[in-house]
Amino acid sequence: MIRHIRIWTLIALVALGTACAPSEETVEPEVATPEVAPKPLPPVSVLIGHRVADFDTWKTVFDEHMPTRKEAGCLGHYLKRGVDDRDMVYVYCLATDADRLRAFLESDDLADAMQRAGVQGEPMITLMQPMSRDLVSGRLLPGIIVMHEVQEYDVWRVFYDEFDDYRRANGIVGHAVSRDYDDPNQIIVYHQAEELDSLRAFVESTELKETMERASVVGEPDVRFIRVVGYADY
Repeated sequence: MIRHIRIWTLIALVALGTACAPSEETVEPEVATPEVAPKPLPPVSVLIGHRVADFDTWKTVFDEHMPTRKEAGCLGHYLKRGVDDRDMVYVYCLATDADRLRAFLESDDLADAMQRAGVQGEPMITLMQPMSRDLVSGRLLPGIIVMHEVQEYDVWRVFYDEFDDYRRANGIVGHAVSRDYDDPNQIIVYHQAEELDSLRAFVESTELKETMERASVVGEPDVRFIRVVGYADY
């Protein structure tokens, strides 16, 4: 009888020990989702504005000249036409190398292509350093190109960033900021909107004018209303 009690006691102790033993189940550690770093901006870009005699003729030569732009480091282009002057055409290109792009812009080959395309008068060519870019891509939206001088970029940038809520509340859906490559206090701002009327109202707003004054904008800004008519990646 005593022997039976000892056996049952031993069985109970073994069972209790098994129940209290730590589980063998593997717990997978939590893996933090890596943050995706923002894609770096290309180091240089260019905005070319000029009047053309006939858009279709100009576009044919422009398309034929694409391999040369690609060799100069251009990553693609956006084509824009003036809203109030349809003969004004603007070409915007991001690029990989400032020296290669500058050489292309100063080349006889580009001058010859512009002449064959029917460009009238001296083109406006602005080499730029992209500073920020938050644009709606893949849509032919109206926009404004605003060029002005500032006393100090860093001071102006604080006011510009603080004005973002007002911009978005008044129809601005995308924007980009660049600095003139050779004169960093010359600023080029691009704004997109769904409707042209939103852009006109924004430009005429008292709030914008007061903010530009506080941000120490020098002189009157040069504002051009445009609409994107085409784009391509190279």
